[in-house]
Amino acid sequence: MNEAKKAVVIGIDAPITKSILRCAKEGKMPNVKKLIENGVWGKNCLVPHPTITPPNWTAIATGSWTGTHQIICFHSPGKSPLFEEAHQAFSSKEIKAEYIWEVIKEQSIILNYPTSWPPRAKNIIQIGGAGLHVNDWRMNKNGELLHLWYQLNHLSDRQLFTTEEKPFAEPIKLKKATGWGENVSGKNDYLEAEIYLGGRNSFLEVKPNRYFLLIKKGGSVSLYKDKKSHPLFTIKEGEWSEKIWDRFETEKGEREGAFIAKLLKLSENGEHISLYFTGIAQFEEGFYPAGIGEELKNLSGLPIRVMEEVLWWEWYDIDTYLEEVEIENTWLGEAANYLLKNKEWKLFFMHAHCPDHTYHYIFNKIDPEKKEDIEWVQKIEDSFYSSLDRMIGKIIEAINLEETIVIITSDHGATPTEGRMDKDFEYFNVGKILREKGLLVFKEENGEEKIDLTKSKAIPFLSVYVNVNLKSRYKSGIVKDKDYDKVREEIINALYDYTDKKTGKKPIVFALKKENARILGLYGDLVGDVVYGIRPEFSGEHGRQITTGEYSIGSMKGLFICYGAGIKKGIELERTIWLVDIVPTICYALDLPVPSTCEGAIIYQIFEDPDFKRKKIETLKRNYERVKNALQGYKHLTHSY
Repeated sequence: MNEAKKAVVIGIDAPITKSILRCAKEGKMPNVKKLIENGVWGKNCLVPHPTITPPNWTAIATGSWTGTHQIICFHSPGKSPLFEEAHQAFSSKEIKAEYIWEVIKEQSIILNYPTSWPPRAKNIIQIGGAGLHVNDWRMNKNGELLHLWYQLNHLSDRQLFTTEEKPFAEPIKLKKATGWGENVSGKNDYLEAEIYLGGRNSFLEVKPNRYFLLIKKGGSVSLYKDKKSHPLFTIKEGEWSEKIWDRFETEKGEREGAFIAKLLKLSENGEHISLYFTGIAQFEEGFYPAGIGEELKNLSGLPIRVMEEVLWWEWYDIDTYLEEVEIENTWLGEAANYLLKNKEWKLFFMHAHCPDHTYHYIFNKIDPEKKEDIEWVQKIEDSFYSSLDRMIGKIIEAINLEETIVIITSDHGATPTEGRMDKDFEYFNVGKILREKGLLVFKEENGEEKIDLTKSKAIPFLSVYVNVNLKSRYKSGIVKDKDYDKVREEIINALYDYTDKKTGKKPIVFALKKENARILGLYGDLVGDVVYGIRPEFSGEHGRQITTGEYSIGSMKGLFICYGAGIKKGIELERTIWLVDIVPTICYALDLPVPSTCEGAIIYQIFEDPDFKRKKIETLKRNYERVKNALQGYKHLTHSY
């Protein structure tokens, strides 16, 4: 049996295991198909509760349960029980557990791994980790974590310049082209516009750059720095530009950034135009050690933030979104390939986020019982899973599989919502249940309903928690300590009593007091006073749903594929695998020190010989005894020469 010397962990956010198998079987994911057929497929990979991003990626990299690493949800609590005061949980400074790459001597590579920034180890190469994408920041430049769902893009977020009314888009003012020379100026088939790129939702303060558009009616759009230079690009409707580099003035001096544009619409008369720009990617901040970004800047693709909100704003269609996904995944694959081939490393951890964003959009637009809706979803899945497979192929290409273990895993899955497209549909709302029982009280403030902390005993918090409004904990608290258990019983009873009127189902699968939630790996001061989980068909995509949840084409189970040195071939593993089992299994296989906070178990069943370590030790012991006996024999010789 070949013993592994290195390990590669490829993380995919919110994939559906059933869809991965379908795409592999149908040839849409040939690289993954090879790994499954020649490795181990974990049929029952389960993820911690809540089924949400930051805590579960942290569990994978530390081998510790949520109560130990203390990233309890997408957000961490503030000083009050209100969600508005919670901050996003993406800082490595808040994690109370050790990452595996902190405890080994050899160098590790960490690529776009959530909750890992700022770097906590010196002997690493790290790209991103402060958000969900390389140039995505869930903290400001002072390291303060952002509230609600805000995010910052380093030099600029995406921009749409259009003559149409679109949310958050930049209006274009067209006029007759002048000052371009005799071949253009004054001619009726040319228009121009002035636009400014940069500084939208930016991490640094950025002075936008001015550019000029030259529009040839019914033909093309060109981007210029000024009217006397050559165009940076010329594109027709439906075309993407090449990658464009420029320098932007920031509060920290000039920064170089790159972007790509797509001409979404250009009417024959030139008066209706929509020109889309990706975010502006940079390669300095968020890259460790200094200078590593310079080595990665000229790779194919671009490290951009691709999220679903522009689909809701109708900036572009799903096909353009999937093209952007390919741009980001291409760069991730190329960056991984370059680093794995050109740097020393023992461990490689990375993450790609596109399934999560995509399911948040498409699962809110389908009836999971309709064949045509499922076919629409699967067509989209074919595209982004194929893109991820190409990314995985670039990674596999760069490693020696005779000495490496490859693990593909995920933080959670996704499920659609029952009845989402019905006219009388209402999302499952814990706040509504508590309100009906008089535990949660609202007041009107500036024309809006807001929680009245002076009258509320219980407040729903984050994805799966309800907090008691304790006097001893909050300035606004009203519940005395002696009534703490009584209020928690009222909360639990209210949750269990609730029946969905439309379906007759009980959405709540479990509701536990905080101390009883230890069976879920949830404990510590940050965990809510009551912890609950719901059926997979309620309340969309992921977060509150139980980890074993399966509904329609969706599943909440985690992904586990293992392939490589010393790993069994063509095995479907029935045993339960937890995400916290990945780190100790890697440590066992590679003879690495185990993080002091690691709590998972070794997945012995994936190895061709689960006892290979014991046998190796026994061989060493036997050889030691042989040498020892030989030395003793020489020592007791009765003659000498």
